[in-house]
Amino acid sequence: MVAARKIWRRLRGAIEFDFRPDLELLRSRLAPPLRGHFGPEDSPDKTAIVIAGSEWLARLLGLEKTRQLVLDYPDFTLENLALLSGEYDFVIADRSLHRCDNLDDAAREILRVLRPGGRFAVTACSLDLASDAPFDSRRLGAAGLRRLFGADATEAAGDWGGTSACSALSWLAGRKPDTASSLTPTVATRKARRRHYRFAPRPAKFGIVTMMRNEAPYLLEWIAHYRLLGFQQITIYDNESNDASARILGPLARAGIINAVFWPDQHAKQRRAYSRAARKLKPFVEWCLFADLDEFLVLDPGCTLDSLVPQDPAITGIGIPWRMYGSGGARNRTTGLTIERFTRGAAANDPHVKCLVRLRALRIMGIHLPAEFSGRLVDIAGAPIPPSSIGMLERPAAGIARINHYFTRSWEEFECKRARGRGAVQGQFRSAEAFALGNPDEAELREALPLVAAVRREVAALRKLAGLRPSAGLDGS
Repeated sequence: MVAARKIWRRLRGAIEFDFRPDLELLRSRLAPPLRGHFGPEDSPDKTAIVIAGSEWLARLLGLEKTRQLVLDYPDFTLENLALLSGEYDFVIADRSLHRCDNLDDAAREILRVLRPGGRFAVTACSLDLASDAPFDSRRLGAAGLRRLFGADATEAAGDWGGTSACSALSWLAGRKPDTASSLTPTVATRKARRRHYRFAPRPAKFGIVTMMRNEAPYLLEWIAHYRLLGFQQITIYDNESNDASARILGPLARAGIINAVFWPDQHAKQRRAYSRAARKLKPFVEWCLFADLDEFLVLDPGCTLDSLVPQDPAITGIGIPWRMYGSGGARNRTTGLTIERFTRGAAANDPHVKCLVRLRALRIMGIHLPAEFSGRLVDIAGAPIPPSSIGMLERPAAGIARINHYFTRSWEEFECKRARGRGAVQGQFRSAEAFALGNPDEAELREALPLVAAVRREVAALRKLAGLRPSAGLDGS
């Protein structure tokens, strides 16, 4: 039985696909029933959430003036929109439901993010298939869509082609009732599916390890950033993500771009993940940085990772200081890279550090610094770090490198971060007050902006390697 399950997992990995033919015939069939349907409410003061590939449908519906926030797939999915509740005026999703393994969650998320009276439109096609999501033609037909969203939310629905039990194309336009009750984000209710990733490390001078949960919107940028810096081995521990992170991690791991590990929730989960990674990578990686998905290493112009490596073989780790970045006053998320969207932060480095560690001298890794090791630790300026330190120095250090820590991003993104829980401690959640504490606005910081163009190109290359459509959110922004 165990052998059969392993064979099935490998088979699914080999045949993974997302089939969604773009046929003009299907688009033309939606024009008569949906053209201008939302036109009377079109306004520059409103915002539409548009799943990438649905821009044409938004225009057909009459949304010409409304601001569109185009969300890439699988960075965002209908089952986990990672947006504030009751905030948006429209949600437009053309032929995206077939990618959902839980249609009820998708419908709840669409209604959750809409303000009372907000409008939505969804379409479905029986030609669309995804290997990791069940297809139920009855639920994706017009009658099924009516039941899914409820009669009180349905304005118009219809089918074209085939039979009522299995039509070629279905659509539904609806409106969130004014009296609708508030809904809980699915991040708090969805059970994570156990994933089986490829973990096959190779020899490398520099590696980086992280543990993440529900970070799909940021994964590709973070991976691209560290690949460009010269980290040849990128290892990501997936702490029971219930968004679509696996649809990014899985293909990239199979392509050998990263290593990935599914990591169940447990006591001291981040410390355990880091120490396990250190043991597994020690035969392959010489120097390893341990950092989070909101932390981006930046080097002074002309410096490389080799510039960080000390001449003294007794040095086990180099503590690299944080530079805290704030929200820049942004309430809502926008498209674009983290490193270009946020350029306001602290005027000086923070006393906290993250560590680049010589793995052969490491026994147990902590979150900020090694917990058990041989040798000694120094900060970026070469000053010794006391063994008693747990990652916070007596005074901030300065040198050729720092880690830009985008702790809050926008208020909307911070609220989504809070909802998924803390990485270091099981079952613990940050308070809303932490937004102000980690949101400095003292100086304009533009040192990461020279990296933007190269990171964009690398993200595009990674999307292609992962079999994903080009980014709508980054193009032209």
